Amino acid sequence: MNANQDGTALAWKSASSADLKLLAAMNRELIEDEGSANPMTDAELEARMSGWLDSSEWTALLLCMGDGDAAGYALYRRQDDGDVYLRQYLIRRPYRRAGFGLAGIALLRERLGPACRLTIDVLAGNARGIAFWEKAGFAAYSVHMKSSVQATD
Repeated sequence: MNANQDGTALAWKSASSADLKLLAAMNRELIEDEGSANPMTDAELEARMSGWLDSSEWTALLLCMGDGDAAGYALYRRQDDGDVYLRQYLIRRPYRRAGFGLAGIALLRERLGPACRLTIDVLAGNARGIAFWEKAGFAAYSVHMKSSVQATD
């Protein structure tokens, strides 16, 4: 157990199928906040999250406060090289700017072990996200680029 900057107790809890609606809603918030072009509906997000929960490859966790309310979530998998790919990480809007994000990362690192290296993807246009991850000790490693579809005559 850890705490944010005002002393709120925090702990990671394994997510289950009972949490699917909450996880899908948080995934929607993540998509909106990072400026993603993901067109999935809420039902599609819930179905995708269900697939991840049913998979032995992915782990979904809820960052819970002492009263049991979820401040955020993480979705990750261990890579073949031992790194952990953190696919999704979100602190819900009401809990931002209060130390929950950095406390959650510290707790996740404790859970995964001291030798674990985390890798993430951050959309290039997500300046707030990039600033958060830099504050959490991450640095750019590569740039993944896309071209727009070329119209043909």
